[in-house]
Amino acid sequence: MEAIQEFLANILPLVRLGAIFLGAYAVLLWAASVLWTYRDIRRRTEDVSVQVLAVSLVLLLPFLGIPLHLILRPPQTLAEKYERALEEEFLRRDLEEQFVCPECQRPIESDFILCPHCHTQLRRRCDSCHKVIDLTWRICPYCGHSYTGGVPTVRAEAYPAVPPVGVSRQ
Repeated sequence: MEAIQEFLANILPLVRLGAIFLGAYAVLLWAASVLWTYRDIRRRTEDVSVQVLAVSLVLLLPFLGIPLHLILRPPQTLAEKYERALEEEFLRRDLEEQFVCPECQRPIESDFILCPHCHTQLRRRCDSCHKVIDLTWRICPYCGHSYTGGVPTVRAEAYPAVPPVGVSRQ
């Protein structure tokens, strides 16, 4: 009987030490979960009230707040929303078929012959029917006129540059 009491007396400080370490680990785990929740919700929303609500939920309900936060948090991060918005914008641009100058990337109309910004030749007029056609076409699809030689070019210098309003020409 004395041996058991002596064994318990010797092991009791070790049990207390283990309980202290376990309690400290639980407190650190709880603090880490609060910090993780703070970082996670900041990446998912800019609404301060939602951020405060999520952090206080995890702060006030240790170890129960994390599953609730995982259920209630927004599904996408702000970076994912931004990337998705960019994707949608590019897809919308493809669907709208906006024409852009191959040189300066500014928007142009589909029937422009020259870019009004950088004066790059975009298309040409048919010598026969005077309709606007692509530079690479060897035959006019409207009248059938054939171009046997090189592609005729119109130099941008042939078109006078119009100064902006309010700027005098000297």
